[in-house]
Amino acid sequence: MLENTKVHLPGLNGLRFFAAMAVVITHIELIKKSFGLVSFWNNPLIFELGSLGVNFFFVLSGFLITYLLLEEKKVGGTVSVKKFYLRRILRIWPLYFLIVFLGFFVLPQFNQINISYLTENFSTNFFPNLILYLFMLPNLAFSLFFAVPHIGQLWSIGVEEQFYLFWPWLIKRSKNILKSLILVFACFMIVKVIYVFLPPAIKQLSFYEPLKLFLAMTKMELMAIGGIGAYFLFKRNRLFLSLVFSPIVFVLSFVIIPALIFLTPSFLQDGIHIVYSILFLIIIINVSSNPNSLLKLDKPFFNYFGNISFGIYMYHMLLIPICLLFLKPFLSENLVYQNVVIYLVVIGSTLVVSALSYALLERRFIKLKSRFEVVKTT
Repeated sequence: MLENTKVHLPGLNGLRFFAAMAVVITHIELIKKSFGLVSFWNNPLIFELGSLGVNFFFVLSGFLITYLLLEEKKVGGTVSVKKFYLRRILRIWPLYFLIVFLGFFVLPQFNQINISYLTENFSTNFFPNLILYLFMLPNLAFSLFFAVPHIGQLWSIGVEEQFYLFWPWLIKRSKNILKSLILVFACFMIVKVIYVFLPPAIKQLSFYEPLKLFLAMTKMELMAIGGIGAYFLFKRNRLFLSLVFSPIVFVLSFVIIPALIFLTPSFLQDGIHIVYSILFLIIIINVSSNPNSLLKLDKPFFNYFGNISFGIYMYHMLLIPICLLFLKPFLSENLVYQNVVIYLVVIGSTLVVSALSYALLERRFIKLKSRFEVVKTT
């Protein structure tokens, strides 16, 4: 590691934790519905929390990785793509392939936790699904065959992996990084807009809907927005930072998000994630870089739970049906009591399993990962 190449971006672990918990809440309500329990899945806020959490991760990923690559290029004159890939492999692959193994070969043996509308489709398309998951294409598998029971959340890992394929090359080779980032954003948006407005005859073809879902899930434009924010922060652009650091803008970014959930008309739903991502970026930059931020998350509690947030995201879909199966005979009809018990047990078990995974599995690879760090976050 080169000297003086530590980057301090406080509070990001806390944001990761909250984003992961947003996804957990949505999936608890979804799986409660499958178990015949009273569910709040249809509540717009609950319904949107999961996608908001995942989209937040995409913006955060684009922001943090771009910032670190810019710093690496600054201090070393280039970007080591090999070291970048080794860092990402060591952080993601061990847990990813463990979850794939559990999802394909262990959990299907327990019929009690099967989700009926997913299980039949999974059995029919077992081998094509498995091949795509092994080649880090779970988002393509999702688009073609729908979710694999208990591990459908891995689709976003596929998007991240595809993002990693070209992003370090983009930063390394680009002579005008801001122009390149804007071009990436524009290209993905243009492709999506064109696809929506294809002639009706094409929309009747068998490939149209799977490809539409695949494109919808491929949120590279959100990574680009995160990258653009990282670029302006890295360059310490005064106009940009004065606007983003404004307390009014920061507070409004929190207020607007729930307002959009309830007030966005249906015909704008396909593009509203762009607005959300800009609001997320404002929050990320304030929490990580504004010394006068109204939200301080650089605390040991948030740092720890942020460290295990990858496990929270990866394990929760496996644990929710197991917890509900165990709890269902003991739940009363009192909805308050029922939900308190469900949330305490599900979240508690998810935190425990994620903490054990981090201590016993993930940290071993994170220590190896540190050998390939050119720029270290603190």
